[in-house]
Parts: sequence; structure tokens; C-alpha cells
Amino acid sequence: MSKLEITHRHSAIINKLKKHPASLKEIERHLEQESEIRGCILTSTSKTFKRDLEDIFSLYHCDIQYNRANNEYYIKSTEEDTINNRMLEAFNTFNALNSSVGYNEYVEFEETASNGSENFHGILHAIKNKVVLKINYQSYWSSTTRERNVKPYFLKEFKNLWYLIGQDIDKDEIRTFALDRMKSIEITRKKFVYPVEEEPKSYFDNCYGIISGDQRKPVEAVVLSFHPFQGKYVKSMPLHSSQKIVKDTDEELVIKLYVYPTFDFEMQLLSYGPLVQVLKPVELRDTIKEKLKKALENYR
Repeated sequence: MSKLEITHRHSAIINKLKKHPASLKEIERHLEQESEIRGCILTSTSKTFKRDLEDIFSLYHCDIQYNRANNEYYIKSTEEDTINNRMLEAFNTFNALNSSVGYNEYVEFEETASNGSENFHGILHAIKNKVVLKINYQSYWSSTTRERNVKPYFLKEFKNLWYLIGQDIDKDEIRTFALDRMKSIEITRKKFVYPVEEEPKSYFDNCYGIISGDQRKPVEAVVLSFHPFQGKYVKSMPLHSSQKIVKDTDEELVIKLYVYPTFDFEMQLLSYGPLVQVLKPVELRDTIKEKLKKALENYR
């Protein structure tokens, strides 16, 4: 079996078990079907299947276990499920595109600028080993670059872009740095101590996006009323982990969430146009109302 066939085989096994647990016979039938779809032979022996499970765990950190009571294999849940799912998502996309050479007319890609992924590995290394980064950085509102000395804490994704959250040593404050604005990085040998008083990730517990709120102010409940059509998307893709449904009818969807009304949260609400209404708090309602008025003035 070629390396490409082994890769396709791993993909088929994982996708089968991601849907629901399955017996070895069910997996074998699935591999037979996938062989026809992918145009290569994916079926093999039970000995090869055991080796597949070992390789899948080693390569993709996907732990497939056997339940003797049900005679089924299943994917064991772990604390790193989010990371593993993203790896498998990228893995499936790669396999699909790798086998689609010559099918350009059936696939259309979104043209996007660099997301800074070339620095991803180096930044993760610095985070894990707690060493300072020297970043040659150009912000969105500046025409020049500046060197920033940063204690890197963690990476955060928002709207398909990646950001480094860390302490700007010179400014002595937590800052957000977009990876696509990093012209170069240098991994220094200078070690730093990770904060123990307060977990840096907690800065974003009550935030939407990559702008942290004013930690000195209490978080207020935000209540939003959505048009039922838009409400379906909001239920499928919640705005925040604190989101709760207050009312769900044919006329509207009302949700409550606890977030700081930061700039990027306001921009998200404005993007819904007439399909959302801010009910609470009054300050946020007035802010959105005023920005909609100014937007309307642009067309007069």
C-alpha cells in the first residue's frame, strides 16, 4: 500500500468514527465504499488495522479505543479535542485537494492575504519554552515597522486570522499582535516567568474577539433580539460561550450573553444590519443606534 493510500485510509477511518462508533465489519464496509470514491484500494487485513490505530494516534493524536461490551471502536475524547479537530479538519481538506488535481473548475478558493502561519511554529516554541520574542512588527495603522520585545503567552484565532497575546515588555502591558503583521521574529534565549497571579487567557473570558474589555468594570448582560432567519445561524454558531436562549419563536430569537461591549463586538452587531436589535444594556443600544445613524448619513 502506497503512502498516499495509507493517508486516505487513515482519513476514512477517522471520518467514519467521528460520526459514531462502529464495529470492524462496519469500518471495513466503509473502506470498501471509500475505495471506489477515492479511486484507490483502502481495504486491508486486521493486522494492518491495528497498525493504523497506532499510526493515527502517533500522527494526529486521535485516540481510537475498542469497547468490548459493544464490539465497537470509538474516538476517545480528550482535553485537546479542539486542537485535534482542527488538525483533522486540515488533514481532510489536504487529502481532498490532493486528490482533486485537474478538478480546478469544481473548486473555488477565497483569495486571502498571508495569515502569518509561517511564524506559527516558532511562536509556539517560544510560548512552550517561555522565552522572549523580538518581533519586527507593523501595525495596521502604521506605515513603519517597530521592534517589539514580547513575552508570548498564547495564540488566539479570530475570523480566520491568528493573533499572539503577550506582554509588551517596553509598554509593560498585555497586547495583541496579528501574525500577518509580523515582518520577522527572533526567538531569544531570554527566559520569562509565566504569570501565576492571573491566567492571561482569563482576560478574554468575557470578550468577543481579540480586544479585551476593561477588567475594572463589571460585565453586563447583553440581550439581543434576532430576526428568526438570522437566529438560525446564531444558534448554530454562538457569539460567545455564555450565550443562552431566552426566547425562540417564529417571530424572533432572543439571546442573553455576558461580554464586554468592545469595538469588535459592536462591529459584529452592525454587520447584522436590520436583522438584530439590542435590547440591553441601554448604553450599547444607544451606541449601535448612533453608529447606524452616521452610516445612513453617508448615503444622503
